[in-house]
Amino acid sequence: MIRTVADLLSGILQDELPKLDNASVKHAPTIGDMYEGLSSALLSRALPDGLGLRVVSGFASDGRGRLSGQLDCMVVRGEGEKLPYTNSYVWHVKDIISVVEVKKNLHSAELRDAFAHLNTVGEIEHAYYQGEDRDPGDLDRDISPSARTFAEMTGRIAWTSNGLAPLPYEQEAVFHALLMEQVSAIRVILGMHGFKSERAFRTSMIEYLEQNIGNNGFGPTSFPQLIISGGYSLAKTNGRPFMTPLVDGWWRLYFSTPDNPLRLLLEFIWTRLDEMYGLGDSFWGEDLETEVGRALLSFRAIRVDGKAGWEVQAHEANAEALKGAPVTEQWSPEFVGKEEFVLLAQLCQGKTVRCDDPKMLSWLESRGVQIDDVRDRLLGTHLVAASGQELRLITKKCQLAILPTGEYVAAENSTGRLDRWIARRIERLRERASDGGSE
Repeated sequence: MIRTVADLLSGILQDELPKLDNASVKHAPTIGDMYEGLSSALLSRALPDGLGLRVVSGFASDGRGRLSGQLDCMVVRGEGEKLPYTNSYVWHVKDIISVVEVKKNLHSAELRDAFAHLNTVGEIEHAYYQGEDRDPGDLDRDISPSARTFAEMTGRIAWTSNGLAPLPYEQEAVFHALLMEQVSAIRVILGMHGFKSERAFRTSMIEYLEQNIGNNGFGPTSFPQLIISGGYSLAKTNGRPFMTPLVDGWWRLYFSTPDNPLRLLLEFIWTRLDEMYGLGDSFWGEDLETEVGRALLSFRAIRVDGKAGWEVQAHEANAEALKGAPVTEQWSPEFVGKEEFVLLAQLCQGKTVRCDDPKMLSWLESRGVQIDDVRDRLLGTHLVAASGQELRLITKKCQLAILPTGEYVAAENSTGRLDRWIARRIERLRERASDGGSE
């Protein structure tokens, strides 16, 4: 469904955008209003019915008098304050789901302006959620999505019944960043037109960051979740929905893609709504194709001379490499060996699996397999994480299957994705069999 809706919105945009581009009006504020109006219309069409969500313009507030800059589009819930004799609202940050800054053209100057403007929202959010006078009842979200993302990224259980487990500073910083990503508004810069190439877009972002190394407001949580410039996008891997594992402490936070920008926008917003309300399987469709991001920026938390911060690394890519890189790939479950399959089956049945269990170690030894190898392969599936010697599932609904070929597979199946993949796989096997071929 998400691809269908994204294609529908893209069709509307392609039909309506030329009308705005060719409008005879030269009054800059009116031109801005037209593009903001089109963006609001697209966002409104993208929101599921029955959730009481609205798209408004105005200001974000911490409820204590502090306001952001004026915001073009806000996806909101609850109630806000309408400013007299205007169509603008003041809305509390805790009830803002997404903020979109709209630009007719997004090039380097507009990118910098929009980035700084959206950071006023982030500053208010940070002050509010970190404030001691915050009403605990205002933060009504389960943090399990952040804990699950962290476990997928690191292979380590961070949140236990006793609270946050002891973590090295580098990982603790990532966990707290993920928490802020979960509760803060999804910040989007939407440029209707922009850079003529993906490489130019990437270069502009890298140059902007290089000019601000060491300045406040350029850590992982300061970056918008999505920046769109015409047909190219920069997106964040915060687990909602995109995730990349930590490699030597490095978090590949930002990637570029020429994939349908409105599809990415829907992915971010619907993932948040699914966490908050539960959208159901039908919203995701087959979901058997995934984006292939081209790494742009990586961050690593560090401490130097008693000062904490983030180290950043830019990933360069020439035009030829970007052109030759795939945009999407077919999703596949994790193919596992028999030993991993057996242990995953025990976990799915609610049994405890410990890496120091004598019976398990004896069984693995009889098969000529080392526990360290099995443990690493299980952690590599991102379906399991470790808490000391214990292995735990970190999925919503892990399911296993033995294919007609005798292969073992495992996957998160809370949306029925594995079921659909198996059905398609079996159909293809039958087609090949009827043609006299083989898989």
